[in-house]
Amino acid sequence: MGARLVAITGKVPLKFNLTGYRVYQDSGSRTLPRSIPCLALCVASSHAGLRGPGKYCGVIIFDRWDTCFLLSGHFIMYISESAKSELRPYVGKAMQLNALEVYQPKNPGDALVRKYQIIGPAPNNHNWVLDGLELVARSDFGLQGTATFLIEVRNTGSKPANVNSSEFGPTLLGLSRKGPFCVSDDKSEAWFTRGNLVTSSSWESVIGGIKYSASYTIDPKTRPPERFQLDAGQSTNVRVTFKIPAGQYQFMVGYGGGVHEEKSVASNAISFDLNDAGIATLANPGFSSAR
Repeated sequence: MGARLVAITGKVPLKFNLTGYRVYQDSGSRTLPRSIPCLALCVASSHAGLRGPGKYCGVIIFDRWDTCFLLSGHFIMYISESAKSELRPYVGKAMQLNALEVYQPKNPGDALVRKYQIIGPAPNNHNWVLDGLELVARSDFGLQGTATFLIEVRNTGSKPANVNSSEFGPTLLGLSRKGPFCVSDDKSEAWFTRGNLVTSSSWESVIGGIKYSASYTIDPKTRPPERFQLDAGQSTNVRVTFKIPAGQYQFMVGYGGGVHEEKSVASNAISFDLNDAGIATLANPGFSSAR
C-alpha cells in the first residue's frame, strides 16, 4: 500500500560517513564545514568511533560466505571466524553481547570481536520506533541488469510510526580486499556501511596497487524526507542503485539501534553476482540469512 509521507521538521544529529576510504557525498547533501571547531570533531569521532571491550547490540548476521557480524542500523561489528559458531542459534535476532576482546585497526572504523559472552536479547529502550516496523529488500535489476534494489519500509503496527531516514543502513557485502585496515578475519567484508537513505555515497581506494571505486545513488523519485511518518498499515519504497566492480555481493539494510546501543531491525538478504559487463544476476544465497 502506498504511503502518505509526512515530513517532520526539526534538528537531527550530525552523522559522519567514515569508512577508512576516501568518501564523497552527492552535491545535494549537507557537508561538514571546514571551519568546524576541532573539539566538535574530536567529540563526534570519539562517540561514533572508539570500539573497546563492553556491551554491543545488533542483529546476528551470517552472510553468503558465512562471515558473522552484528548489524545495528548502518553500523557493523564483525565476529571473529574462530568465535562465531556460538551465535548460529541466534541468526536474525537482535542480541546483546559482552565483548571481552576487541580489535579496531582504525578509529573511527569498524571493529572485530574476538572473545565475547552472550548476554541475551538486545534491550529496547524505545529511542527508535521499531514495534511493527519491517524492512523488505527486493532486487530490481530490470532489462539492463543494473544492481538496483527496492527497500520497502512497512508499518505493520497499530499506531503511526515516526521514521528517521538517516538511521537506515544500506549495507553491501563482498569478498574481502584484505587492505591495511581490513577488520574482518573471514572471507568477506562490508563494501558499504555507515551510509543512509538521505544522501548518496561513493568511495575509492588503492589496495595492493589495484584501484577500487564504488558508489550508490538514491533514486530522487523515491528518496524519502529526512523524517517522515508511516500510518498503521502503510509502506513506502526507496530505490537504490550500486555502481561496483564485477564480483560476488550481498545486499541488506538495517534500521535503528544507534551505535550498537540497543535493539534494531534488519531486512532479508539478497545475494547477487555482477559480471564484467555490469549485469547483475541473483545467486545461490548459501549461508545467507538476515532474518
